[in-house]
Amino acid sequence: MAKPSLPLEAYFDKLIRHDFPAQLPAWFSKIIARWSWLIIGFVIIVQPWVGWGYWDEVHTAIVDPNFFFYLAFTVSGFEVFLQLLALSDLARLKRRGWELLYCSAFLNILYGVVRIFSSEGSIGPLFGMIVLSAIFFYVLFQIRPEFTHQK
Repeated sequence: MAKPSLPLEAYFDKLIRHDFPAQLPAWFSKIIARWSWLIIGFVIIVQPWVGWGYWDEVHTAIVDPNFFFYLAFTVSGFEVFLQLLALSDLARLKRRGWELLYCSAFLNILYGVVRIFSSEGSIGPLFGMIVLSAIFFYVLFQIRPEFTHQK
């Protein structure tokens, strides 16, 4: 098994894979890992569609978009870009694909933080991003052993 090389990777690995009482069955983790490229591909297709709805909603509302609104879209764009880069490596179960998803999960949290300061100014999206990121980190670390054998 490869040593953790990314920031906080060892901490999350210990917390989720060793200390957390609920673990996915090994056979299920293997299925998710094998089809992770397809799952992320679906997310890549849906994410811009949701972003377009948010863009349209803000631009048709009375509130003018501010700098943070555009920054949130930029962060979201980088997240989609990292997920696109991960697709081929995920299909081949390479660790680089897993690492790119790990980084995109942090961008998702950053997106939630930046969106607080956007035109809407609510804290609701941050809580949504934290919950989604927690679920994503849980699944990501459950499938991590499938990606550590190859570089």
